[in-house]
Formats: sequence, C-alpha cells, structure tokens
Amino acid sequence: MLSSTRPALIALLLEGVLFPGLLLMVQGCVVGPRYKPPVAPVPDNWRMPASESSSLGNEKWWELLKDPVLQQMIRTALAHNIDIRTAAAQIMQAQAQVMVARSVQLPQISAGPGFTGEKIQGGTGGNSSTKSQTVRFYTLTGSLSYVSDFRGEYRQATAEARENLLSTEQARSNVVLTVVSNVAQGYLALRTLDLELQQTQDTVKAYQASLKLTQQLYEGGVTSELDVKQAQTALDTALAEIPSLQKQIGQEEDALSILLGENPTATPRGLDVAHQPLPPSVPAGLPSQLLVRRPDVLEAAHTLAAAYDAEDVATAEFFPQLSLTGSGGTESAALSHIVSAPSLVWTAVASLTQPIFTGGRLTGNLRVTQAQRQQALIAYQGTVLTAFQQANDALIAYTRTQQQLTAQEALVKAEQDSLHLANLRYQGGVDTYLNVLTAEESLFSGEITLASDRGAVLTALVELYQALGGGWQS
Repeated sequence: MLSSTRPALIALLLEGVLFPGLLLMVQGCVVGPRYKPPVAPVPDNWRMPASESSSLGNEKWWELLKDPVLQQMIRTALAHNIDIRTAAAQIMQAQAQVMVARSVQLPQISAGPGFTGEKIQGGTGGNSSTKSQTVRFYTLTGSLSYVSDFRGEYRQATAEARENLLSTEQARSNVVLTVVSNVAQGYLALRTLDLELQQTQDTVKAYQASLKLTQQLYEGGVTSELDVKQAQTALDTALAEIPSLQKQIGQEEDALSILLGENPTATPRGLDVAHQPLPPSVPAGLPSQLLVRRPDVLEAAHTLAAAYDAEDVATAEFFPQLSLTGSGGTESAALSHIVSAPSLVWTAVASLTQPIFTGGRLTGNLRVTQAQRQQALIAYQGTVLTAFQQANDALIAYTRTQQQLTAQEALVKAEQDSLHLANLRYQGGVDTYLNVLTAEESLFSGEITLASDRGAVLTALVELYQALGGGWQS
C-alpha cells in the first residue's frame, strides 16, 4: 500500500510546490494585491463661492508674501529650522533604505586568502624513528551567492522602500509648508501687536491731553472734580494695557526666533499690518486639485502604496525560494603554486526551498500586513476629508474676516466722528465730560479691534494658502 501511494505523493509535491514556483519564475509575475489609487470623495464645489481658475495654492510664497523682511525670515527658517533639518535627515535615511532593499536583488560576492598548518608528530604506528612533519595548505577562494527573486519578494520590498522614500519626501514638503505658514502667521501676529501697541500709545497721548484740558477747566470752575477723576481713570486704564502688549510682543519674537532656528532675539520689522499687500482676488481652484498639491494627501497615498507592497512581500513568502551558491579558488601546499592550474578547486550548489510548516508565522505576518493596508487606506481617506474641511474652513474664514474688517472700518470712522462732536459740545459747555469719555473709550476699543481684524484677514489668507497646498516650493 505504501509503495503504491509514493508516486502520488511525489506528484502532489511536484504540482503543489515546484510547479507554482517554476511558473512564477517563467512568468516573472508578482503575487499579492495590485495597488490602485483609491477613489477619493471629491466634492463638486466649495461651500463658499470661489473662482475655479488657477488656484491660490499655485502661487509661490514669495509672490504672495511680499514683505521683504518676512521673505528673509522665511528663507532663514527654510535653511535653519530644526523640523526641516530633521525631515531632510529622514529623507537621507529613507534613501539608504532603498539601497539596502535593492542590494538583496543582486549577487553577493566575497573573496579572501587562507592558510592551514598542521604538525604531525613522529613515532606513530610503533615506528619511533619516523620524524615529525609539518603540513601547510595555502588557499585563495572566492564565493558567489544569489537568491533568485522569481517570486517577486525582493522586488516588492524595494518598491515598498521607494514608496516610503516618496512618502518621507512628501512629509518634508508638509513640514516646509507648515514652517512657511507658521513664520508668516507669527510675523503678522507680531505686526498686529505692534499696531495695537502704537494705537494704545496714541490713545494714552490723547487721554493725557484730555486730562490736562479737564484739569484746566476744573481750575477755571467750568467743570467738576468728577470729570478730572474720570479722565485720570481712562488714562490709567490705557497705560495698564501697554505692559501686557509688550509682554506678548516679546513672547512672539521669541517664538519666531525658534522657528528660524536661532536663539531668542529681537525681530526685525518690515511693512506694518495696514500696508501688507492683499491679492485682488483669491481663487481656490477646483477641489480635485487638492489631491495632487497637498503634501499630506500625497504622503498618505505613498504610505498606502507601500502597505500594498508590504503585503506582496508577505504573500511571496508562501512560495518556493531558489538559492544559487558557488565558490572557487586555488589550494596548494606551496605558496609559489597557489595560482597554478592543477590547484584550482570549485563547488556549486543550487537549492529550492518550500515552506511547509512555520507554526502560523507566515499566515500571521500576512494578516498583519493586510490589517496595516486597511489602516493605511482609512488614514488616506481621513486625510482627504480633513484636507477638504480645512480648505472650506479657510475659505469661510477669509471671506467672513474681510467682511468683518469692512464693517469695523466703517464703525471706527463713525466713532471718530462721534468723538469729534462730543469734544466740540464739551468745550462749548453744552455737554458733560462723561460723553467725551464714553466716545474716547469706544474709539479706543474700536481701533484695537480694527487692528486685530486687519491681522486676522492676513492670517486667514496665509491659512487659506496653506490649506490649498501652497508654500512647499523651494
């Protein structure tokens, strides 16, 4: 019975083990799922009406941010920022990983000389007259080993390393985008604080003049001591705002210095907030352009492709592996004959190995890569959704802050007119100082809000630029 089943077992092994491996070697195919770029849920249009011409994200940062001082700060950050330098080092590491992965596909060659010496003592075999002998062998050998990649495992491992490299490069682009945006936003926040400080100092001067006038009127018996106290309170309130603003300015300067890769120091100033140029129009472009421009989306796509390649590698481990090993060299008892033809020796070995039982290691490894591929797909989908959310939020913020700025400018103009009329009525004895004080406080608050709104519009522009995938150009 056993003898009759032996040919069937041999045939089964040949069909189930050798044949698939040979077929793969002939066809050169790669096992595993084929990567296809996932279809992203792209919205038809933006929530806010926006031009679909060339997107703002296509603009170079130095064409959008035209303050020369800000441009120099960004260039300094691109050269010295810690996060950018770290990302560049990570790219170098990923490039080396590609070299390591690709090296496995190539033959491995080694060579080296050798020496063997052995002394044979005399007197063996009952013959004490035999002299001792020393036997020497000199060798010069080389070896070549090659593991055939007909199942595609090493090819896919190299492809995975390349996708990881591309993902790392996009991660660096995302870091660059973030740093450019953070420097611009920090600088604009600093210039906004500068404007608020200037307006507060101007208000202090106005309150000092008002207090002086009120004291003169009080001394002339025209007004009451209460008016003097109210004028002094308004002045003290404005003076109390100055240290707080100076503290915020100092902290913003320190934060900018760190972004530039420098020790905390004073920050140079360029254009003030009121004179920072704004583009006449802000086209958002087509929503689908985000998928090919935003580096975080591209990074997630390359990470997903690498996950597919990793699953291919895990799948290939189930198939046979063909190994070829050869060695050759010379061997001689005399060093002078080491390169002579009669001393040549060589060996060659070929082996085909098929995993049969690994205790579930191969299956478990495959399931791990399948789960990682699914996670990478979900992460890609989440990144795309986040990208569209950020772009829509940025469009809404920029549009609404512009409207808010326009309304605040009209409000400040009205408050200036009100203060002028209140002063005329007070100096003419028609009205009390309380109305003047109320108008001054309202104008002071309105001017601070106006400065903040001007900074908010510029910050919203930078955030929109970042959300649309701009800022990554070198």
